[in-house]
Amino acid sequence: MSHAMSHVDVNVPRFNQAVIALLTGIGFVIEMPALVVLGFSILFMSRVFGPKFAPLTQLYVRSLRRSSEITTEDARPPAFAQLLGTLFLGAASIAFLAGVPVLGWTLSLIVTALAALAATANICVGCILYQRYLEPSNG
Repeated sequence: MSHAMSHVDVNVPRFNQAVIALLTGIGFVIEMPALVVLGFSILFMSRVFGPKFAPLTQLYVRSLRRSSEITTEDARPPAFAQLLGTLFLGAASIAFLAGVPVLGWTLSLIVTALAALAATANICVGCILYQRYLEPSNG
């Protein structure tokens, strides 16, 4: 079940992407798959229970948001990107549990790289895929 909103503060997905990139990247550097599983768990909770129960969203909204003027964007592209990240980190978690760490790290590093790209350069590959192939006007 997904609890998609029509619009989202543009900084919420970027913050989420930065934290996920850091978690998974640090996990790789210190060889700690549990950080990948934690990243998956955070994304999974966000997907299943929605923004009100999304740990990173709530951390940003309650503690880090500074401006009363919020710029918003269509929530569907970043939600799709988050779904892809959730699936990849879920598959990575299963790979770690199955004793296939090379696959687990490969999948998690894909997420690390794409999340870092989105967070730092505002290039969201999952968003681009959504807009190119799934946007209602393109179907």
